[in-house]
Order: sequence, then structure tokens, then C-alpha cells
Amino acid sequence: LLHKSTMDNSSSPPNLLTLILDVTTFTWSHRDLARKAKDKALASKNKPSAGPATLDDVITSVLALGAAFSCLNRDNVLVVIAATEEEVSVIYPRKGGEGCMEDVVTG
Repeated sequence: LLHKSTMDNSSSPPNLLTLILDVTTFTWSHRDLARKAKDKALASKNKPSAGPATLDDVITSVLALGAAFSCLNRDNVLVVIAATEEEVSVIYPRKGGEGCMEDVVTG
């Protein structure tokens, strides 16, 4: 049996998870070319794709990780930052939207 305090997540302090995604055009274009070449070779052998992952695959995985992280403690905060060669932007939470940065900073 688990003790009640072990099951009560509200007593644990919230955590901040910051994920930084490299979304540079060169990186993802290179990965896309590598994947297409690999997929072509695998298709000739009737085998499914084996990667590398697409940007969509990575974003889907980040969303799943964020959902799991949020389930650990409802007060946990997730911040996702996208970085390119020229720009850095907070992509989650969006300014003014649900879970906006003002809520994250001011609590």
C-alpha cells in the first residue's frame, strides 16, 4: 500500500521544464534529404521508414513529453523555445493565450 502523502502530488513543489528546439532550416533540410534517400532504399526492399525523425515527429514527441510532465504535478510549468540561426522565440506558452507567459512569470 502507498502512504497517502506518497500519492499526493500537491505537496511536491512545482517544476519548470524548458525545452529548446533547434529548428534551423539547414538542419531540418539536411535531415529531410537523408530521410528521403534512406526511405527510397528501404522502399525498394519493401521496408518501412526508419528515420531520421521529421520536425513534425519531434513536435509530436515534445507535446507528449509536455503532457506527461504536466501530469506529474498540475502546477508544473512547461516552456518550449524554438531557435534558428537568426531568431529565438517562445512557442509555448503563447503570449496572451492559454497558459500565457504572463501567467508563468507572475504565477
